[in-house]
Amino acid sequence: MDEKGLVRRCRAGDRAARQEMYETYAGRLLAVCRRYIREPDRARDLVHDTFLKAWDSLDGFRPRRAGSLGAWLSQIAVHLSVDELRKQKGLFPLEREDLPEEVPVEAERLREVPVEELINLIASLPEGYRAVFNLFCLDGLSHREIARLLGITEKTSQTQYLKARRKLAALIAAKYGKDEKE
Repeated sequence: MDEKGLVRRCRAGDRAARQEMYETYAGRLLAVCRRYIREPDRARDLVHDTFLKAWDSLDGFRPRRAGSLGAWLSQIAVHLSVDELRKQKGLFPLEREDLPEEVPVEAERLREVPVEELINLIASLPEGYRAVFNLFCLDGLSHREIARLLGITEKTSQTQYLKARRKLAALIAAKYGKDEKE
């Protein structure tokens, strides 16, 4: 697929090009939205919103290399998903919660965790933990950027990430951390 040609055709209002863009990227964008939003129907709505926003903003998009369009669409989906999370009350509870103890998981055991299971374990994290974990680990944002995006302090972002990492380690250790012979 020629991204530049596809973008050019979409800018011109070509419905077939918009359909091609949708069919090419909808699955990827749904996976992005589902990393943040648990409700499948709401995640699908955000995918549609992503395309609407992208089509309205195509004049400002300049594909630089192969993959630019997918990356740009993913960035829009992340921002819309985070906006959706920010609307929720209690995303970052104010009550003090003790950090779980760090649970060591051996590297060999980590390799045994199927990718699909790891995705499910990340999805099971509380929303605030999951949002910060995804933004930091998967989307590569700094804690300063996460704080600005979520409307929280940098320290809150760091704490939520630490809690997410420890909770995820505990979940992995509970399922994969012990030798079955023991």
